[in-house]
Amino acid sequence: MDLASYLQLLMPEFQPAVGFAESRICDGRRGAAVILSTDPNDGGHPYVFEGCDATSQNLLFTPARPNFLGDELYRRALLVIEQDGRISMGLSSFLYRHQGQTHFSPPGLVYQRNTRKDKRILIEGDILIRRRDGRTVLARLNDFSPSGASFYTDEPFAVGETFLAEFEVLDCGICETVVTTARREDSPLGVPYRHLVGVKMQLTAAQRKKAEQLYLCKKAESMKRVVDSATSRHG
Repeated sequence: MDLASYLQLLMPEFQPAVGFAESRICDGRRGAAVILSTDPNDGGHPYVFEGCDATSQNLLFTPARPNFLGDELYRRALLVIEQDGRISMGLSSFLYRHQGQTHFSPPGLVYQRNTRKDKRILIEGDILIRRRDGRTVLARLNDFSPSGASFYTDEPFAVGETFLAEFEVLDCGICETVVTTARREDSPLGVPYRHLVGVKMQLTAAQRKKAEQLYLCKKAESMKRVVDSATSRHG
């Protein structure tokens, strides 16, 4: 279906439309986004919303993964942005690229609603752990956020233990930081994942930026799956 028809299907879940300035999108922080083109077979591509240009108010995005659709298909686009605990959507147009960022025009009308639940993202990936005794442990990530994560492992970890962890998030990148065990519980998965361990991160400013990039990348992919599901239901 065309973008306007698809927008009509989504609108009942959102509050009445507001003007772009009233939406306060430009006042918020970075967020996850999905952008749909005019291609009827396009289920949307994940992006990171980087904010707004201070002069033009253009919306700035960077792709969460490579997108090989031509720019002409984005001359009309549907933007879905999650930031600061709310989801905003509206029709827009591709303008140009500059310094690695893709510029889209401000939507005339914006539909918004609160996110239903703010939680860590279930995630596919590995975590490489370097323990204080010199051993290296490879574990399986369960979920991830910029402040904490959890993973499955066969190794026992004591609450309060501190170690160096390297997170590798599939298709998004790597982040290395010091973490501290916050909880440990038995896992129903059994060997080699007998324990589920939750950790808190101790991040420098640069590490936090990287962790946020990984989080937003996977969040955008998660949003894209929701969009794909809605497209298949109504297609």
